[in-house]
Parts: sequence; C-alpha cells; structure tokens
Amino acid sequence: MNFRSIFWAMMVSFAFLEGVSGQQFQDLNFESAKLVTVSSGMVQFAQAFPGWTLTVTNPFSPDALYDTVYLDSAGISIIDNTANTPSFLAGDVIQGRYTAILQSGNGYPPGGGMVPSDVTLSQTGMVPPGTESLEFEIEPLLIGAGNFEVTLDGQPLSLAPLGTGSNYELFGADISQWAGQTAQLAFTVFAQVPHRDDEYLALDAIQFSSQLVPEPGVLSLLALGGLLLIRAIRRAMWVQIKRRAWPLTIIVGV
Repeated sequence: MNFRSIFWAMMVSFAFLEGVSGQQFQDLNFESAKLVTVSSGMVQFAQAFPGWTLTVTNPFSPDALYDTVYLDSAGISIIDNTANTPSFLAGDVIQGRYTAILQSGNGYPPGGGMVPSDVTLSQTGMVPPGTESLEFEIEPLLIGAGNFEVTLDGQPLSLAPLGTGSNYELFGADISQWAGQTAQLAFTVFAQVPHRDDEYLALDAIQFSSQLVPEPGVLSLLALGGLLLIRAIRRAMWVQIKRRAWPLTIIVGV
C-alpha cells in the first residue's frame, strides 16, 4: 500500500469515527453569541444562538430581540448585562454574559389575524457518555408555573428542583438512558389559550452532568411549593407592571 492509499484510508476512518461519535451539543450557556444587528433592537438568530433552532408558528420575525422582550408576540430574546431598558430586565442575566428569554404569545398567520403560538428552542447532538442528568437554570421572575416543558428525544423530562440563586432556580432531570446517544434537546414555552399575556422563560447554564438527580423528599417538595407560590405572586406583579407602566419607546414589534 502506497502513501496516498494510507492517507485516504486514514481520512475515511476519521470521517467514520466522527459520524459514529455524533455531533456534540454546543453553546449550552449562550456564551458563543455573535450579535449581528438586523435593525434597531433585533439581531440575527443564527449568529446569536449557534447550533440552536427556533420554532415559532407564524412568528412576527425570524430574528432575535436584543436586550428587550415582546409585549404580545412569540419569539426569543438574548440579553446581556447592559439590559436595563425596560427596567425589569436589569440584573436578569443568570450566568456569564448572555441569557436567553423564550416568549410564547401571538403568531401571525399569512391570512391575517393572530393565533396563540408556543415557542421552542431545540438542538440535536450526542449526550456525552457517562451522563446521568441534565441541569439548567431559569429566571423565576418571568415565568408562570407549569407553562414550560423540557424534552429529550421527544420525551418529556421529569424535572426536580435542585436549588436557587439570587435570580434563578436550578432544575435537573435524569437522562441516564440517553447517555452516548444522539437526541434532540428542546425547551418549550406554551402559549396561553386564549391569549392574554406572553409567557416568559429566562434560560441559561444548560449542562450535562455525571451527578445523579436526588429523589425529591418531603422538604424539597415543600420548598418547591413555596417557590411556586412566590413565583405566582411575582408573576402577577409583573403582569400589572407590564400593563400599566410599559414605556412605549421600548416596545419592539407588537
């Protein structure tokens, strides 16, 4: 076998191994964002969320909002530490430089009118071998209880509360059965039907862990109940603030 034959055999082997190993998940903490401005307050989605896919039925725009959120439309935002207009976004970056905010709300069919539209952020990749759990952090101020779902390979995950921080809740789920397999990871925020308000999910710090998710005990369930009560109260306050004091100058879209 000559040198050229050996070289091409090695290249084919490397390509085969790469295909077998599967594509790795990327940008799980949203720190790989490149903000390419499309218009005022809007950036290209693909550059802001590399590796991710956004699914919205009849979106107002295929792009992402930057440092603001929709009032009634479904879509996605990316915020950084300069986000302080509107004022309720100040301090809402959960970790690092960037945080994503998924927003369910209205979609706009081609024939006119508005329909409630869920929003899903998804990515397909290989769950690392040895993985026991999925962990992620969400912002408790901007979400309502029970309005979001996390799926892997199309199967809803059973989420367990693992802790809290100054502006987030840490959740985990047992995904050991998918270790070493290629699967789609998806975060979905469900729209209100009929539509009254957008639902918001601030998301960050997604990671695959080799740690087991502890079974929820009585104390953790009580703690979760308390968190859900606080969340509901804060959600009601947020809705009132949004309706009464939203500065018209910062509304992007509708």
